[in-house]
Amino acid sequence: MKLVIEIVAAILVVLLLVGIALRVRKLRRDEMRELSKPIERRLFSPPPSPYAPSKGFRLIDESGEPLQRPAVERPRLDPDHHYVFSESTSSAEDVVASHLRHKDDWFLSRSSHRSTLFIMLRRVAVILLIGLIIAVVVTYYVNHDASKTPKGSGTDPTTTTPANTTTTTAPFPSSFQSTSTNGDDAFYIVPASSYQVVVTGSLGATWAVYEMGTKNTLEWQGRVAQGHDESLKMIGDSRITIGSPSSATVSVAGSPVVFPSPSPSTLNLVFHTTSVTTTNSG
Repeated sequence: MKLVIEIVAAILVVLLLVGIALRVRKLRRDEMRELSKPIERRLFSPPPSPYAPSKGFRLIDESGEPLQRPAVERPRLDPDHHYVFSESTSSAEDVVASHLRHKDDWFLSRSSHRSTLFIMLRRVAVILLIGLIIAVVVTYYVNHDASKTPKGSGTDPTTTTPANTTTTTAPFPSSFQSTSTNGDDAFYIVPASSYQVVVTGSLGATWAVYEMGTKNTLEWQGRVAQGHDESLKMIGDSRITIGSPSSATVSVAGSPVVFPSPSPSTLNLVFHTTSVTTTNSG
């Protein structure tokens, strides 16, 4: 989440810098246009002439009489010759039709000229924005998938898979009484090679640990809430640890397990199987 926030902040900073650069460039361009405008000559009055005005003159001949100017003949067109006064390829109708097809905004946009630097900056900004958006999306999905991956569970990955077995079992008793006790351990005999052990939080929550085999391989451990139970099929000898025996009850194949009295703060139920077991290879 922190990485996503940093990327979004970087995007905002880049967009802000690009906006500032474009604004400064526009102001400079407008300023240059103002300076390059042609000066209106009619707004300025010429300075007064330093010379005195002339009194005029006229042409005279040797006798002092004014000369008569010859009349200026105006040019005449030959009526037998065909004259073309306009050689423009576009007629007035074409100009009117062009104005009807397009509006003034179209002519302004066509006449405006943008520099190559502006076009390159705009393309670079678009490419950077697309790249940042892709990076944000990829980072979000990577973090989202990583958060869905479980960090740990109650089940130990070293659960053993037993071989196929054929067992001969005796009837289960109505309840299981301990054959002996040794400190926190209580020993029970189960007349089957496989059996279902259920730990229930009857009066409150308890902690339970399921171990199986001669090496006490961990099968499951975790908290059993009040009113809930945890059931697991055990094969062969097993060891069930109960964190709060006063709040929990245990049953094997549906028959209750009687805890020794008084119960220790942590009770270890050790189950030994007595059935004849035949293992099928393959």
